[in-house]
Amino acid sequence: MKTVMIIDDESYVLREVKSFLENDFNVIAVNSNRKALEEIEKRNKDLGLILIDSNIPDTEIPAFFSMKPDIDKKIDTTKTDDFLIKPFTRNQLVEFVKNKIR
Repeated sequence: MKTVMIIDDESYVLREVKSFLENDFNVIAVNSNRKALEEIEKRNKDLGLILIDSNIPDTEIPAFFSMKPDIDKKIDTTKTDDFLIKPFTRNQLVEFVKNKIR
């Protein structure tokens, strides 16, 4: 089973997103970038996807930015298909993550 890391500073968002995903994936939920980096260093080979609380670039639209856990890779935030706009349903989140992990 693939592991997904969720990074968000709001605990209720972490709980909800974790509950949406935990039937299909192993889930690590962290509330800070520091904790995220620690987890990435420990579990890099196990991580399939990272979801980061963000906004669509040049907007105020809240979203999760998705990225593969390769910390040496340059991050490209220009591809809008790497963002899942909030709010979303359980099915939208699960399908988004499944498509990104492939």
